[in-house]
Amino acid sequence: MPNRKTALRGLAVALAGALTLTACGGGDGGSDDGGKVTLRFTWWGTEGRADRYQAAVDLFEEQNPDITVQTSFAEFNDYWTQRSTDGTSGELPDVMQMDLSRLLEYGNGGLLYDLGEFEGGVLDTSTIEEELLASGRANEQLVAVPTGTNAFALFYNPDLIEELGVELPDWDYTWEEYREFIQAASEAGAGLEPRVYGGNDYTMVWWMFMLHLIQQGIEPFAENGEMNFTEDDMREFVASADPLRQPENVTFPASRTEQLLPKSGFTSGEVPVELNWDNMLSQASQDAGSDNLQLMPPPSGPDGEKHLFFKPTMQLAVGANSAHPEEAAMLIDFLINSPEAGEIIGTELGIPASQERLDSLQVAPGSTDERVIEYEQRLRDEGHVTESAPFHPEGFGAVEQEYVQVLGNEFGYGRMSVDDFVERWFSEAGNLLITS
Repeated sequence: MPNRKTALRGLAVALAGALTLTACGGGDGGSDDGGKVTLRFTWWGTEGRADRYQAAVDLFEEQNPDITVQTSFAEFNDYWTQRSTDGTSGELPDVMQMDLSRLLEYGNGGLLYDLGEFEGGVLDTSTIEEELLASGRANEQLVAVPTGTNAFALFYNPDLIEELGVELPDWDYTWEEYREFIQAASEAGAGLEPRVYGGNDYTMVWWMFMLHLIQQGIEPFAENGEMNFTEDDMREFVASADPLRQPENVTFPASRTEQLLPKSGFTSGEVPVELNWDNMLSQASQDAGSDNLQLMPPPSGPDGEKHLFFKPTMQLAVGANSAHPEEAAMLIDFLINSPEAGEIIGTELGIPASQERLDSLQVAPGSTDERVIEYEQRLRDEGHVTESAPFHPEGFGAVEQEYVQVLGNEFGYGRMSVDDFVERWFSEAGNLLITS
């Protein structure tokens, strides 16, 4: 029986074949009606993101009356399941949100259109820093354009923390101080209804593991896709939260997490802190019904430094099967560069990648957009951003999903030990990562 690595490679071949057939047949890629063009545009995200995207698309259609944009969105995991199905049949959307964790899987498989064809024409990338723009290259082609940058952060709810009567550490806190805060907040919240827990299990957050490795001086993945970390490295990190699991679990229970979906414990007011990407603050505030959620960095490493990095929030790409790649590139240019679109989207897609749009962005005093911008600026000013985003090998998205969704769920319910978690992840990662 073929392993999953072989299956991924086979999928790439199948997708490439499907695209060849589509190209020979002219492709569907949107209908034409009397000179009008229809584009399909899809993304992952929440209702809040959908509202912003739709408002921007409506404005694009007003300015381009010969182009109609059909929109759709889904939850992250469902989104990628559908894209895999679309790719197999040669029916990827004209414009789609792309993530760095999946870029090489689709770019190396020939599934994305080379947008370099439109640079200097309908697609202006001149105001995007080259290092950021380079994140969208695969096979020496520009196959995706970044929407913006984000950084990892600890969201916190000052009102709930005050109610608990505990004190949040300052910016230069350690991992040990963070665990002490979770313990204290959980003890203070034990008598509340519903009960308040101090935090989630931070070791089941994939990007916290990535940051932990970087803080240890380990670049997680080599450019050939091989892992630079060992089972012992992962075991040490996951076991670091054992004091919060034993003898009484003081982290937010997996069962309650499932009950609250699509909200989280944090946005439901049952957890005072949450580790997340800073651009998600707007949606978190909307879900929580609070205009007082704040940001601070994750804990520092053993040398007292944060070792943070900016990462492309997400990217926009065009399916190689699109019958209207130029019009698709026009839509991407509008979403990336238009000041009017920027006013609608704000920091939902990250701090704008386009310097021109960032310079024109007007944010309301005290708004979540202002807090995100100020957070990233403070990270720069205080020298907390010292690293480049870790390399995302082909299969990165799959091993992240295995860590968080598959094994993380079982671990959260107490169905496996730390050793079992680590051993099973490494076994699966060997099949999912594609190395050269």
